[in-house]
Amino acid sequence: MEDRLAEIRYASRSQEHGSSADVRISDWVINHARQHILNAFERLTSNRKGMHAAYLASLPNYEIYMRYSGHPPIHPMYLSQLQTQIAEANAELKRGIDADWRASVLRYPEVLDYFYGLVDLRLPDDRSREVVEPPFAAAGYADRGYLMGIEKKKLKKQQPPQQPRRDREGSLPPDTHSALNRILLHGPPPVPTPPMAGYRGPPGPYPY
Repeated sequence: MEDRLAEIRYASRSQEHGSSADVRISDWVINHARQHILNAFERLTSNRKGMHAAYLASLPNYEIYMRYSGHPPIHPMYLSQLQTQIAEANAELKRGIDADWRASVLRYPEVLDYFYGLVDLRLPDDRSREVVEPPFAAAGYADRGYLMGIEKKKLKKQQPPQQPRRDREGSLPPDTHSALNRILLHGPPPVPTPPMAGYRGPPGPYPY
């Protein structure tokens, strides 16, 4: 219980640093606890004041005392005795009210703990229907990027495969035309002479 009270007091002292949820919970608990304590104290004092008024009304000569605003035409001995009884009753009433307030304040931690225990914060199960099928999904919400990817794949499947381009019959590929142009301009490329083993050049002049 003390741990919970410490959390509530900390949240109430540092509302600007805590989350909005913590502030709302602490405010709700404290307000309800204080109101309950005040209501209980008011009931106690109301009952005590009622008993106090009934006791004064039962005192001899009290009615005439009140009628003459504390200066009744009675014997001074009876007046002094009545004033003493009234003063003692008023002092007892004050002591009783103070005791009721102390008793109410001492119950404040218990009342705080009770209202704090009424707060129920639970995370839903990940497998629950509310998490798996949220209402905005049923309303048609979806990732547009994901849908566009699916539509593109469907379009590719529906289109017939492209056939390779065929040249006209009898025409040469572009590479062949380029090779013929090089031959016409520069002549055929030189053919390398195969090497001959032991060849030392042409013979000298023939002897005739």
